[in-house]
Amino acid sequence: MTFTPEAILSLIATAASLVAFLLMLQESLALRKGDDLLNNDVRSLVRRFPRVTYAFAVLIGMLLGHLLWP
Repeated sequence: MTFTPEAILSLIATAASLVAFLLMLQESLALRKGDDLLNNDVRSLVRRFPRVTYAFAVLIGMLLGHLLWP
């Protein structure tokens, strides 16, 4: 089994779409119930650990740059 750059990029996009869908689903259900949104927890976590968030963003950028650079 070999992973081509196109397959890896497709997996990343699929995972990101799944996470976005689940966050939107949780937000709509929380708004219906009147609960606190998960996005607020994610936002506070990102603000608590800015260096880890920055390193994660750089890692994703390096991976995408490596896969998409001709």
